[in-house]
Amino acid sequence: MGFERIETHGRQPFGLADLTRYPLFAPDFLDFLRRAIPPERHAELVFALLVTARKPEAPRLAEQTESQGA
Repeated sequence: MGFERIETHGRQPFGLADLTRYPLFAPDFLDFLRRAIPPERHAELVFALLVTARKPEAPRLAEQTESQGA
């Protein structure tokens, strides 16, 4: 089963300066990005989203038993 009540909360730009704060990216890679991406795009490389959702509730045991004819 999938999720229900899926909601997106906020959309924030994530730029090159933000990437330097995380140890996920090697300095060589960040230097490459600075050269490869036009300076006007450095402030908004990607967008960060917060998404929430809920799993559907499982049917109760009594409801399952009734639907099976017991």
